[in-house]
Amino acid sequence: MIFLYLLTWRADPQCSTMKKSALCCMAMLVMAAGCRDKPPIRSSDYMASLPDGEVKRKLIMGCTSCHQMGVPVALRNTQAEWQGTIAKMLKLDEDLRLHLIPLSQQDLVNWLTEHGSGPLEKRNIRIYSDVPVAAATYEEFSLGNAKGFYHDMAISHGRAYVADYFGNKLYGIDLKTKKTETHNIPVSSLPGKPGGAHAIDTTRDGKLWITFTKSEQVMEFDAATGRFRIYGGFTKDGNVQYFVLDADRNIYEDNNRNFWVSHFSKEILTRVNRDSGETKVFATTRTKNMLEASVHLYAAVADSKGRLWYTETHGNHMGFLDPATGRTWEKPMAIAWAGPKRLAIDKNDMLWIPELATGKITLYDTKKETVAGQIELPIKGDYIYAVRRNPYNGDMWATGSGSDSLYRIDPVSKAVRVYRLPRLGTFTRTVAFDPQGNVYTSYASLPNKHTQMPHDSAVILKITPRD
Repeated sequence: MIFLYLLTWRADPQCSTMKKSALCCMAMLVMAAGCRDKPPIRSSDYMASLPDGEVKRKLIMGCTSCHQMGVPVALRNTQAEWQGTIAKMLKLDEDLRLHLIPLSQQDLVNWLTEHGSGPLEKRNIRIYSDVPVAAATYEEFSLGNAKGFYHDMAISHGRAYVADYFGNKLYGIDLKTKKTETHNIPVSSLPGKPGGAHAIDTTRDGKLWITFTKSEQVMEFDAATGRFRIYGGFTKDGNVQYFVLDADRNIYEDNNRNFWVSHFSKEILTRVNRDSGETKVFATTRTKNMLEASVHLYAAVADSKGRLWYTETHGNHMGFLDPATGRTWEKPMAIAWAGPKRLAIDKNDMLWIPELATGKITLYDTKKETVAGQIELPIKGDYIYAVRRNPYNGDMWATGSGSDSLYRIDPVSKAVRVYRLPRLGTFTRTVAFDPQGNVYTSYASLPNKHTQMPHDSAVILKITPRD
């Protein structure tokens, strides 16, 4: 099958065919039939070769929340090499107070030495290059700087935006003129310290909104004026995480102009009045036998009645909160350490819950309060960070965060189409849409250099489906 790509040969450094045509295809749209002679081993291929079980699921949850794990990251052959790698990761986890890695250093080292080492040619690695992929045009937009970390992206008023977690800057690019803009974000952090720009989403009026996990703030940004409005007063050390979204992929607002945020380190959801800035904290059901900061109440959505549904990634629950009554409950996922992540809700009030550690999507009927099925994606070993609903046609999109892919899912038939992205290591965390049928994501690895790309910056990717 033929595809349109905007790329350079670095999209696949193992492909000699693309290397030979580097000069003619660099920074332009080219027709490419793909690398049939030597397809790359992707992170998902590597993960699929590891033995299934609880240790593997914990490994995925601890080591793929920030970047892909696989070639070349996982090419370790000795216990000493694994010791050094795991020690660095644990130090980063501790410094940022994330509680992401649910295994001890020695348990990780021993398991990876036994199951994840040795020459590639002697491992049982299947390369999923034969999975049918859909036709699309890809275009990359560079902005920001190479040392930044850009967790999310969003579209507002014809511009695409990313925010630097460490550098406290908002970057935007006009999708027609390619003109870029830079805004200093007024975070309350000490000079040189990160505000922790995290989620970027929009309200129905097109305003851009950002959460800050380190400065404990939320900000509204007006693209027309370049001005920020700051919201504070959140629970100390709560780590403001995500906005609660509705079925149209907007930030949910009730009739009183209240919106909601989740907190990574607390089992709470906070309601914020958009006009007054007044906050109110709602406690969710306490997860037993876990340190609260380790539960990771992750993301939440609102149904058509204004009730809130959330995931606990390490707590391994999906949960419910009715703001009108205060009623709250939780249910465990079907399998231990499934890792429910960034969920979506459709117009039928069906939850689409991506499971990072299983590569599946659980469907939950909120009206009947029961599991309605599971979707197993075609690329084995993949880990899914987020599901997003396209408000313009109802299609559901999932991030193939380990396979350099996006998945498009028909909400009725549940048929899945795969779109292979034009870089290796393209760890993705969200998907956005425009009325013209284009789909957007961003390369969101921490560290940035994990993506094999020529860009010395952040990258927003525009996908135009051609199928």
